[in-house]
Amino acid sequence: MSQNNYNVGDRVEYQGIGGGNVGNSTTHGEITDIITEKQPAGSSGNTVNASEQDPRFVIRNDNTGKETAYKSENIKGQE
Repeated sequence: MSQNNYNVGDRVEYQGIGGGNVGNSTTHGEITDIITEKQPAGSSGNTVNASEQDPRFVIRNDNTGKETAYKSENIKGQE
């Protein structure tokens, strides 16, 4: 799926950062923001180098409630 097909409110399955390439390393959450410029993001406030061509998707994890910014390649698909 193209990165431009995800919207705020979409429920997605995604690969957590550092999750590895194993079947159980994906999790679920909701996109709460789409960032298109360099700025702090998510619960940690870490700065992301996003752009219009390479946006970051802030996802609230269903299990922890934490929000983290991810690249589109971490998103496996919509639920």
